[in-house]
Amino acid sequence: MITKTILLTSHYPSRVVEMVRRQWKVIDIPDQREALAFLRACTTMPWAISIGIVDNTDPKAFDGKSMLREIHKLDANIPVIVSTHQRSPAVIVDFVKHGAFDYVVEPQDDNDVEQWTSYTQDFIFALTRAMAWREIMLENQRLKDDLICRDKPDFIKGRSSAVLNVVNLIRKVAPTPATVLITGESGTGKELVARAIHSQSTNREHPFTPINCGSISESLLASELFGHVKGAFTGADAHRQGLLRETGSGTLLLDEIATIPPSFQVMLLRVLEQRTARPVGGTGDYNVTCRFLAAANCNLEDLVREDKFREDLFYRLNVFHIHIPPLRQRREDIPILADFFLKQTASQYGKDIKGISPGAMEILEEYAWPGNVRQLRHAIERATILCESDALGIGDFDPRIRSSTIVTDGFNSLRYDQAMMHFERNLIQSALAQCQGNRSQAANLLHMNRTTLSYRIRQLGIEI
Repeated sequence: MITKTILLTSHYPSRVVEMVRRQWKVIDIPDQREALAFLRACTTMPWAISIGIVDNTDPKAFDGKSMLREIHKLDANIPVIVSTHQRSPAVIVDFVKHGAFDYVVEPQDDNDVEQWTSYTQDFIFALTRAMAWREIMLENQRLKDDLICRDKPDFIKGRSSAVLNVVNLIRKVAPTPATVLITGESGTGKELVARAIHSQSTNREHPFTPINCGSISESLLASELFGHVKGAFTGADAHRQGLLRETGSGTLLLDEIATIPPSFQVMLLRVLEQRTARPVGGTGDYNVTCRFLAAANCNLEDLVREDKFREDLFYRLNVFHIHIPPLRQRREDIPILADFFLKQTASQYGKDIKGISPGAMEILEEYAWPGNVRQLRHAIERATILCESDALGIGDFDPRIRSSTIVTDGFNSLRYDQAMMHFERNLIQSALAQCQGNRSQAANLLHMNRTTLSYRIRQLGIEI
């Protein structure tokens, strides 16, 4: 249900305001700058302020077209009605070209009751049309979002071409037995893509087994995957099947595949080529029937060139490649993801939170998100816990997220030093994200020495 609220800016006769109040909730903020600040810091859902009224007759108000532009930066679907003394068709057409939904011409004589009665009727009619249009636009957006997300694997939300491409690749490769290499920065959702492939495959009734190769020591990795016989090594007090046999005809995800040592690369290559494996300490082989997926947060081809990863194993794993771009390269997905995570966390914590304020959403859209989707989800969860209203506001988010993004109201000047600090912070965060937090690599990428980079990280309050 849409909260049909009207924001009135500038000064309107009390009789006009009273007529509007009879039908809708009214927020009356005469000063247009204060009205814009209210919009930015609004703690209700962005669409709760359904109408912005720009009064071009206030001599203290700034240019009405600037107000229109700034309102539509926050929400392009807020219908704005211009109330003006000016009767020139050229002026009115100019306002419409700048995004005004409608206009109402005010009486020339402030004391003419008949003229004001006619104006009020026109005003109410314009508002009624605007409300109907607003409701249609919100419903259309809801249906579009539902259509975009329909049939998508869980958590793979968004409308960007990058997301649509990933979903398309999943649909094409899932029904096949092909080995898939999934790449992307930490936090982009590689395991979720792997689960989506499994859920749409012909072996979806069988187990999906993820294993983090980077979290298991070299000595235990073979035992974990291939199994072992009793007495194979110290502590092997019983026979163990291993994940290959436990997965059966299901799907095995080898996460952080780039971390496996050379000795194990040879073993894995043999399994992929011969589809057989031997338990540690055993004398006989068993058949391997599972499907293999692999995930990496770095470029395996670079490791191949550096002789750190076997080229033949790379080609065995890279039969089909899916790359997940970082969140900073698909910012149009942030609102959909943020709303999705908010619904989850609000339900989890039993909170009646209906949305995210425009100012807070602007911060989320501008932040670099070095931790990608995982970091966004955690940020929304934290904000949900702190929130004490019906929408997440700027103050509910971590200060490090707020301070890394400078949000202005479009009218206050931004100092040069602030702008440079903002640019430097985003540049360093982007470099660190590309290098998975490795300061030496990031310093080389930025053409600066590591000591200087570490100093700037501390000065700018960048979290790694």
